[in-house]
Amino acid sequence: MFRKIALPIFFCLTLPAADIAPVPPRAAKIITSEGILKHIRILASDEYEGRAPGSAGEKKTLDYLVAQARAMKLAPGNPDGTYLQRVPLWGVTSSGEASLRVGNTAFPLTAGVDYRVTSTQPKTSIDVAGTPVVFAGYGIVAPEYQWDDYKGLDVKGKAVLILAGDPPLTDPKDPSKLDPAMFLGPELSYYGRPSTKADIAWSRGAAAIVTLFTPRGLYPSFASMNRFLPRESMILRDEYSNNRIAATVAITTEKGTQFLTAAGQDLAELRKAALSRDFRPVTLNASIAIHARNEVREIDSANVAAKIPGSDPKLRDEYIVYSGHWDHLGRQDDNIFHGASDNASGTAGVLELARAFTQLHPKRTVLFLWTTAEEKGLLGAKYYVEHPLYPLANTAANINLDYFSNWGWGKTKDFSIVGIGMTSLDDIVKDVVTRQGRVVTGDTAPEEGFYWRSDHLEFGMGGVPSLATSPGIDFVGKPAGYGAQKRQEYIRNDYHKPTDQVKPDWDLTGAAQDLQVLLETGYRVAQSPERPVWRHRGPYMNNPHAGK
Repeated sequence: MFRKIALPIFFCLTLPAADIAPVPPRAAKIITSEGILKHIRILASDEYEGRAPGSAGEKKTLDYLVAQARAMKLAPGNPDGTYLQRVPLWGVTSSGEASLRVGNTAFPLTAGVDYRVTSTQPKTSIDVAGTPVVFAGYGIVAPEYQWDDYKGLDVKGKAVLILAGDPPLTDPKDPSKLDPAMFLGPELSYYGRPSTKADIAWSRGAAAIVTLFTPRGLYPSFASMNRFLPRESMILRDEYSNNRIAATVAITTEKGTQFLTAAGQDLAELRKAALSRDFRPVTLNASIAIHARNEVREIDSANVAAKIPGSDPKLRDEYIVYSGHWDHLGRQDDNIFHGASDNASGTAGVLELARAFTQLHPKRTVLFLWTTAEEKGLLGAKYYVEHPLYPLANTAANINLDYFSNWGWGKTKDFSIVGIGMTSLDDIVKDVVTRQGRVVTGDTAPEEGFYWRSDHLEFGMGGVPSLATSPGIDFVGKPAGYGAQKRQEYIRNDYHKPTDQVKPDWDLTGAAQDLQVLLETGYRVAQSPERPVWRHRGPYMNNPHAGK
């Protein structure tokens, strides 16, 4: 649910750490590339069927994680004495048809070729009767940028036609670049996410969203999106289940352009107008009718939680949470989406961090959390933040691991922080990485918007200082550009595809080195009398239901 709530920006001193002893070598050495790879091979095997929530692969995954926790003698993470936190979900498999009219004339559309209809409302049938279509620019309301694409128009019960992503606003100082002061410049911002646009439209009373498809790295064509998008979507099964847009239509840019032309509008001119704060929505001489058919099922999924209790009488009731989502996309048709990098690697990473922490005596309690349904919208983390096992106010930090395999290409000279500059955790990371003889960078693929696409975001929106990292791209012994090329190959060929599997030539020494950074970072937080603090927290980072 979108809410316009202003939160302060904090500027604080570096977390003191000079008087904290480093992680003992015996603990750091426990983390090895062989140990990480062993877990990944098991979790990404055919036997685990892609680890989809609500599948046989989920049960195998939960059993494996719980068995590992018990073997390490980790304490149950749930205060009820178990290793599981139940997460109730709705599973929705959606299909449907849409018909457009310009004036009184039907506009031709072919389902699956020109458009795709989806709905996440847990109802078997969704109907949007012939309702007016309004062009609402990028569909963004961002008070901190004085931006409102809905200004002056009531869209209640209507369909909003919007553009994907953020407005590409040029930098007034350099027209060849995007303005870093607006929507994070070249980075995909919170407001460019489809889910944010849907929340905004729903909060304004819109009945449906029609989005012009825009090719990007993950989906270079409409056909590729149709082929690889999950067939089943999921939402939390709670009192807010119906607080969402009724239906969403993705339409090809080619067909959208033809539709707008028939309605007397020029897409290029509309795009240009939408780049201004002065833009006002345009009511089109058109209407849309949508019928969605949903197969709905109840799913009782689970987060896995294990902990090492803190040793300090004053600090043991404060927590550091290491998280990594265990789920992936499961089976689709005859394909298994193995999810080796995303996120058997992060799951394995949290397991190895837990193993290393068994050699330590942290003053704060360290919670190891493997979340469900991240691929369906960060749902396991969202549920934890809304129903925390331990108070968020007592949670000092979250360190999240996602696609942590370093793509299996060895060590890097760089260590990437996604969302760099947001918390004082960066200072600890920079110190540790510098001692490794490496450098810290920001996000190496900012256009993909990874900060907004993994579980640390939910912790951040719940107020917990969070750290997210991304594999480096400056590989030791490789020529310039090698890492960037390999990253693009992974996104194009393997990301969210059946081919995300362990490769014969994988070298995870770089992943082990990165895990040692996160081990030291969490250990310092566990031992320090001070807690990490926010340095910049945008007004959008608020979960109104967090910690209820």
